[in-house]
Amino acid sequence: METTAAQSCDNCHSPLYGDFCHQCGQEKKSYIRNVGGVITEFFGEFSNWDTRVWQTLFPLWFRPGFLSRRYVAGHRVPYVPPLRLYLFTSIIAFLIYAQLLPEQSVKIQGADSNTQQQIAEEQKKAREVWSETMSKIDRDTARADTSVQPSPQAIRISFLSDEAQQEFNRKLKQITDNPKLAINKFFSLAPQMMFLLLPLFALLLKLLYIRSDRYYMEHLIVALHSHSFILQMFAGYLGLSLLAASVKWPWLKNGIEWLALLVFFWIPVYLLLCQKNYYRQGWGKTLLKFWLTSTLYSVLFISALLSIIVLSILWA
Repeated sequence: METTAAQSCDNCHSPLYGDFCHQCGQEKKSYIRNVGGVITEFFGEFSNWDTRVWQTLFPLWFRPGFLSRRYVAGHRVPYVPPLRLYLFTSIIAFLIYAQLLPEQSVKIQGADSNTQQQIAEEQKKAREVWSETMSKIDRDTARADTSVQPSPQAIRISFLSDEAQQEFNRKLKQITDNPKLAINKFFSLAPQMMFLLLPLFALLLKLLYIRSDRYYMEHLIVALHSHSFILQMFAGYLGLSLLAASVKWPWLKNGIEWLALLVFFWIPVYLLLCQKNYYRQGWGKTLLKFWLTSTLYSVLFISALLSIIVLSILWA
């Protein structure tokens, strides 16, 4: 009886021909064990996760299209799943982006004259950056009132109602004094925006490669890996740029700046090679479809970005 029980599934009682049930998929494994067994399993899972991370990151950075082809071909155990990789990357990357921005304070009590002067200069720079951003919104998406000169405090957004426009201008005046309010809200909305753009990017690939007879999910795998790569490389670029600004030795500063530029320009080159290696078409078709994909996705991305900026001001 013991032998029979050991060779049957604990869930559906089907005969077992290995470690997993061929009917329900449950593993023949007991999770009721002593504390030592739990600790051992924890460190074993941690070691396995660590190995999978490095086996995933190096191909993701240096072998365009490799991970997507391997995953679609069924080689999934050695690598971090695409969705889990993207979610993990998105959380870490946007935390890094937010931390790279300087904190701005409206009022500081008890500070000396040098500190107050430094804070005033930082606030002035922040206002200039914010004013430039708002001017871009005014040029691209707003219809300016001819009787009023455009300014950061009076911008007309075409898709807002009159009440929302008044609220926008009121919030914009407050945020000009403390841009960090809108910046924090922006970085809380940006990951959601990126996640919503993922299926649209996959849909673009599906339409451009409709004759390849690939399922939509195959294009979505490419989108997940591509966006994970972009977020990681952009975080690396910002980190290197910040490091270069803090280095005093000119030779080291120049080297870091060149490395940052290399990382930045590797992003479009990588995406082109990824499209070429994954879909296996000629260079002519690949270049044309890459240009179409980049152009259409840039329009979607910029539109979403401007919408997020507006919402960041309204909801700050």
